[in-house]
Amino acid sequence: MESRRAPTAVRSLLEHCLDRVAGEPGATAIWRVWEGAVGPQIARRAQPIRLRRRTLVVAVSSAPWMQELQLLKRTILTELNTRLATPMIADLFFVLGATPDVAGDAPAPVRPPPRTCPPPPATGDLAALPEPLRACFDGIARAWQRRAHS
Repeated sequence: MESRRAPTAVRSLLEHCLDRVAGEPGATAIWRVWEGAVGPQIARRAQPIRLRRRTLVVAVSSAPWMQELQLLKRTILTELNTRLATPMIADLFFVLGATPDVAGDAPAPVRPPPRTCPPPPATGDLAALPEPLRACFDGIARAWQRRAHS
């Protein structure tokens, strides 16, 4: 009769496989603690991609965020290593890349309302101007009227 082993949790199997892919034992913990270490606002804009030796490669949504994270690098490193069972990150390397929204509920970008053309100046308003200035504004007023009617 064959002896059976106790069932293994899928989570532990996946973590073991992901650790092998990441190249470090325990590396999957980085993804689990990321949002807590950096906060939800940064986590929506930056996501760890892989651990290369002891350098964590992080995809960042834009250049301004990349610069901001560069300034916060030491703080992020300290916070990550504090939350990991074994400190395993020596450096962060930021790259521009698509980042999935971790929260899944990012607000849609606010678009300004379409601009409407203001009403053209009244003919009486232009008549009060001196002749050279009125001549300049006549062309502008005609263009304004064409745009207002289109």
